[in-house]
Amino acid sequence: DFTYQEYLKFDEPLSWLKATSVTAGLALFTGITQQPPLRSLLQPLLPQPGDGPSEQTMNEGWFSCELVGTATDGRKVRGLIRDQGDPGNRATVKFICESALSLALQSNELPGGPTRGGILTPATGLGEVLIERLRRTGMTLAISP
Repeated sequence: DFTYQEYLKFDEPLSWLKATSVTAGLALFTGITQQPPLRSLLQPLLPQPGDGPSEQTMNEGWFSCELVGTATDGRKVRGLIRDQGDPGNRATVKFICESALSLALQSNELPGGPTRGGILTPATGLGEVLIERLRRTGMTLAISP
């Protein structure tokens, strides 16, 4: 049996109000962007091509992602991915570049070897090769019972 859940945690006080507000806001924004006349009114307010965070902002960002896997017998495994730098830019660039370098330079070391193909997740397709490459960039990837 496998199930997957993802959530955004809101802390007290008023966690229910925060969660409801974010959900309603996302629903409203999605509805507006689906209607061409409303979308054209919103367009000037949105970031334009070439806009984005400054170098300083990208360098000062960070992320920490805690993962919990629970087996049917109740056993738990915890994972941690953490890095310094904007997750939407710096970390994404690391993921993409190190994945490409894994394929280009270490294909013989990949799970299943250089000829394995199909629709694979980064973990099943690149495995420990990618994990070690990301760790060498300073990213934290850890698993604990």
